Amino acid sequence: MLNPGIFDMNDKKKIRIYLLFDFLSAFIAWQIFSAFRFDVFRHTIYFSTLTAFMLSSKAIWMSFLVPLCWLVIYYFSGYYVHPRRKTNLGDLLNTAICALIGVLLLFFLIIVDDYPEGPDLYYEIIIGFFAIQFICTWIFRLIQTGPLIYHQSKGRYCVPILIVGTGENARRALGEFNPYRSNFIYQLKGFIRTGLEKDMVPSEEIIGDMNQLGLLIAQYQVEELIFAIDSRDPDTTQQLLDQCYVYRLPVKAFASKQDILSGKVSLFSLFGIPMINLTPSSMSEWQKIIKSFFDRFVSSLLLIVLSPLYLYLAIRVRMDSEGCVFYAQERVGKKGRKFKIYKFRTMYMDAEPDGPLLSSVDDSRVTPFGRFMRKYRLDELPQFWNVLKGDMSLVGPRPERQYFVDRIVIKAPHYYLIQSVLPGVTSWGMVKFGYADTVEKMIRRLEYDIIYLENQSLLIDLKILVFTIKPLLSGNGQ
Repeated sequence: MLNPGIFDMNDKKKIRIYLLFDFLSAFIAWQIFSAFRFDVFRHTIYFSTLTAFMLSSKAIWMSFLVPLCWLVIYYFSGYYVHPRRKTNLGDLLNTAICALIGVLLLFFLIIVDDYPEGPDLYYEIIIGFFAIQFICTWIFRLIQTGPLIYHQSKGRYCVPILIVGTGENARRALGEFNPYRSNFIYQLKGFIRTGLEKDMVPSEEIIGDMNQLGLLIAQYQVEELIFAIDSRDPDTTQQLLDQCYVYRLPVKAFASKQDILSGKVSLFSLFGIPMINLTPSSMSEWQKIIKSFFDRFVSSLLLIVLSPLYLYLAIRVRMDSEGCVFYAQERVGKKGRKFKIYKFRTMYMDAEPDGPLLSSVDDSRVTPFGRFMRKYRLDELPQFWNVLKGDMSLVGPRPERQYFVDRIVIKAPHYYLIQSVLPGVTSWGMVKFGYADTVEKMIRRLEYDIIYLENQSLLIDLKILVFTIKPLLSGNGQ
């Protein structure tokens, strides 16, 4: 059994424990399966004893390579993303699905060509492999998740949440909270008074008001907000939501009958209670992982393949005007984190003596060659380095400078929503709207970015990449 103190570690250390146990379970499962396989194919293999079969050079290599393959499968399934949000049912489903996919994959990669004389036994092998892998993995995961669930039942290592509202909906939320204690992942830290409704929850449960929300989020290390106000006025609701969006946390609300009938509900959002997500992000964890892998793979490949072009552009930039070849500028990324975005310099040096300015089509600050690069967006090529570093994605809302973010959120506080994902080299807003040379145009482009978040998927990303190619080839980059 795991030491109870193991869950006092940070999430990265917990993930390492899961990785270690999954590797051990896969290693043991492969040894058991190898013995089973030897018995099934005894008359079709060239080894007279099980020992000789297990100690062959190929078997030894497979003993370590196969468990690594399983870790890759589990990684892309999203199993290691939220180590404190595990349930026995969730582990069971993940183990079963991954075991089925992994068994079929490894069967056709490793096993199918080994025994051409016994194809009639392959069904027995597949079923046996699945049963062994599933049982071993499930047992080891029970050993890991069991202590976590126990400690969460005692109020430790939970995901802290706050409920915004103290009225009738909040009282009902408190009533909904307790009957579902079979799921101990989330821990309610208290209620936030909005000042718009009569208090219907016990006074000891109210820990502050909206003006104190930021301090309470930091104090309790809150990871999610539950929106439960009584007001039906859309303007009032939106104003409160805008105050919540500032903190870039997931915001959910208990679903009404209309929400359920409209199909906007996720039944597994919280304790199995019907919820709606007020912070749009439709991409599943496994898609996010594949997206991240694809981003880094493509960006590293392009950095290598396009290196001669990089060299040519660097020389032309240097010849075109005095100054550095590359231009680094601070932008605001995911969750408000600052990072340096890289471009080929397209303007003369000291182009902003009086503070930040947006560029326009006929901007006199742009150099002759810079104008050419902007036309085909060649100045954006160094951003593949940002993608490789993990600051950006290939597809995502374009990042802005803090100076302009501060001006956008005054008129459009929901701008904070797009900071829930990595900014992108290209975006749906760039494809449909293009460059914005005023704050008003940035706000109009924001609508397309919100639509992207609500429909985000790997297929949508691929379409945006394809649609981005056309303006590049036609020279309509700006």
